[in-house]
Amino acid sequence: MDAWDQCCLPDDISYAQRVRFVFDHPVLDPQWWWQDPESGYRQEWNAEADTVRTLSYLTQLFEQPEELVQRFTHRQIDQGLNYLVSNACSDHMFVLRDEKLPWAERRRCIDAMIPLYAKLMAPVYQNELGHLQTEDDLERINFACYMWWDIIPLYGGMKHPDRKRINDAVLHVFEQVLKLRAESCLESALHGLGHWHLYVPDRTEPIVRRFLKRTDISAELRRYAEDAASGAVQ
Repeated sequence: MDAWDQCCLPDDISYAQRVRFVFDHPVLDPQWWWQDPESGYRQEWNAEADTVRTLSYLTQLFEQPEELVQRFTHRQIDQGLNYLVSNACSDHMFVLRDEKLPWAERRRCIDAMIPLYAKLMAPVYQNELGHLQTEDDLERINFACYMWWDIIPLYGGMKHPDRKRINDAVLHVFEQVLKLRAESCLESALHGLGHWHLYVPDRTEPIVRRFLKRTDISAELRRYAEDAASGAVQ
């Protein structure tokens, strides 16, 4: 039996196999990772078995995500990104706070979220605003992009030796993403800034206030940015 057909994949899968593992699934309810193993949909890969590999694969995906746009549907991409970022679904993002891994490599992965937004999220989610979506918007669902900084296992006040460095890196991502045009990405960064406001308001509010000088954003996004400036986001 091919390793890909087994429920539990070997630890040393290739990058191409990992892309398939994350994104190449039907959109199900519940999602494929919650399915019974006997369903044939569920697969597992131990992201903690080789954290160096996990971090490397995350960075590669974030830096060069363009191929996903042509290979997978909007909903498959959203489903896969949700699986990667949420620690309710997988352990991938814990490598960003793993002190055993070099900080320079972890910082590179965080910085790689900038091209992830520009090259993947922007063309996929475009100007869809997550805070305005309803249950009827399933074909244009914007969960992973909108909730990225809500469900990632990082936050501004976490008790961690690298908290300052992580916050510096995350705030840099916010500043760079706010230079994009796609409002889905702008909203995502503002959402994150709204949550980081609780811990570093002196740093987040100026970023949002500078963003609000833009004249090319919708009224809905401008209202959301005003809320983010004071930390009043959900």
